[in-house]
Formats: sequence, C-alpha cells, structure tokens
Amino acid sequence: MLVKRCYHGTVKQQFLISCEVVILTVRNKRLLVLGTAGALLIALLSGCSAFNKPEASPAASPSPDISASPSPTPTPTSSLTKAAIQAKLDALGDSVYDVSWSPNSEMVAFIKDENGSGNVYVWKLSSSEAALVSSADPTMDGFSWAPDSRHFLINVGHMGPGTITSTLIDSASLEVLDTDITTVSVSPPVWSPDGKHFALSVDDETNNTIKLLIYTVASNTSVSVLSSQNSYGPYVVEQWNFETITYTEVTSTGDRIESTLAVGD
Repeated sequence: MLVKRCYHGTVKQQFLISCEVVILTVRNKRLLVLGTAGALLIALLSGCSAFNKPEASPAASPSPDISASPSPTPTPTSSLTKAAIQAKLDALGDSVYDVSWSPNSEMVAFIKDENGSGNVYVWKLSSSEAALVSSADPTMDGFSWAPDSRHFLINVGHMGPGTITSTLIDSASLEVLDTDITTVSVSPPVWSPDGKHFALSVDDETNNTIKLLIYTVASNTSVSVLSSQNSYGPYVVEQWNFETITYTEVTSTGDRIESTLAVGD
C-alpha cells in the first residue's frame, strides 16, 4: 500500500492512494504491474503541483485618462503702442493734422484729409485702426481733452463774431453729447482738474451782458458764476486750478486785468 499527502496554504488536502500490488509469480508480468503503479504515482505528484500553483490575478483594466485637457489659447486682441500709431500717422504726411493725444496716452484725436474733405478720427491703443467720429469743419480750432481723458471737445473757430463752437464727445463710446457749446472768447473752454466741468465765457446779447459759465458734463447744463454789463470784452479763462479760476477782463481803457474767482465743488 502507498500513501501520499499534499498541502496547499491552510487547506489541507489529502490524497490517499492504495495500491494493492499483486505480485504475480509470473516473472515476465511483474514489470508491467510495477510500471502501472509508477504511472499512478507520477499522476499523483502532478495533482499536488496544481494545488500549489497560485491563481493568476485578473488583468487590470486600463486606467481612465484623467489628465486635464489643455486650456484653449486665448485669442490675442489687436492693439498697438503709442509709438506705433504715431508712426502710422506720420507716414500719412500732410493728410493728417491737428494730432492731439489724450492725457493718459491711450488714444489720439486727429483730422484726416480725404478727397478734399476733413474728417475727425480717434485711434485707441486697443484698436487696430482709427474710428471715424464726424466730419471736420474747415475752421476747426483743434481739440481740448479733459484731464481724466474721458471726454474731449472739438472746437471750431468763427473769425467774424469771434466765437468758438465746441462739440462734446464721450471718448469711450465716441458719442456726441452736446453740439451747442459756444464761447465768445478767443480761447476755447478750460477744463476743471477733475474733468467733470469746464469754464467758458458767453455773451448774452439780450441785455448786453458778458457771463462766465461753468458747464457740468454729467448733466450737460451750465451755471453762471460771474457776469458784467456793458463790458468792453469777454472774459478770457486762463486756467482752472483746483478751487480757483483765473480769468482776464478787458477794462474801458483797453487794459487787461487778471483776476481770480473762487469756485466750490
């Protein structure tokens, strides 16, 4: 009798093979019986090896791609430098004139002669080309920028009556805000330091009165802060320095007297 025991992990598996070999007395058949018993023993050992073989791990599924998608590349906006715009204007020669940069240097107003007629343009650093604002009067007297660059005036001179008509423009939208601003002075309106107002001289012909007005941009209204009857000339606003306005008045003898007017907020 032959006994064989095999172990795998903690599970005990026992195989018992009982081979009862009858040894035949016939000599030439003994080898055949022993060969059969050997074959059974080999088969038993192969079975034990199968129990000791570890199970194959299931194939791991591919990991999902969790890498972040690349962010789209932002489209660059068209923009130019002040020097680049100025160079383009210079290249146009005499067809461009009255070039006036805003105080913050972010835009420029100018007149361009096109087929014999002038047009007012504004070119911003954020734009690749200039934008048309309006046609230009032949007697234009340049531009007056507010100190905060939010507005500007297009001034047109009238030599006969000695007046200047100004058009108020919003520099962001290029919208025309007012076209009926007239000063009787030989100089255009003067802006306040904060860019919210400007001062100008007007002639009230109904009672022969000269007035100094303060125009408020937000409301498109004006208020008189100084007046004089039978004057020998208009007030000339020289400068607006915070809370004071410096102006010049012509006397009966033709002399020019400079004075200061205190103004509030």
